[in-house]
Amino acid sequence: MRAPLSLLAAAVVAGLVAARPLRVLGEPPPPPAPALACRALEVHEDARLGLTIVVFHQRDDADQVRLATLLRGHEGAEVDFRTGDGASHAATLMRLKSCFGRGLLLFPTGGTRLHERDEFLLGEPKAEGH
Repeated sequence: MRAPLSLLAAAVVAGLVAARPLRVLGEPPPPPAPALACRALEVHEDARLGLTIVVFHQRDDADQVRLATLLRGHEGAEVDFRTGDGASHAATLMRLKSCFGRGLLLFPTGGTRLHERDEFLLGEPKAEGH
């Protein structure tokens, strides 16, 4: 019985298997991560296409790794973001590959207005198929 455990430990060390606790069947899923506070750096609107593009980064330096992980793992995902007035809006999340730690939000023009330096809360990506 030692060989399978040794192989699993080696795989975890090598990064082949996620080192996270297993859930017991029937146990509730972990709570969602809290929203990530972000700040708009640039806002571009194209009325002809009906598209708004926001270049953003994390508001707090402590969230840099969290945002980078989110951007790398969920390119093209649908997310919700909450503006200062408390309203929630749907957007597509993209990673700005040419600039470390920067993301793009794409959403229809007219539903909300963000301006440079506006802060917003970025939610976790929606599960695929929803």
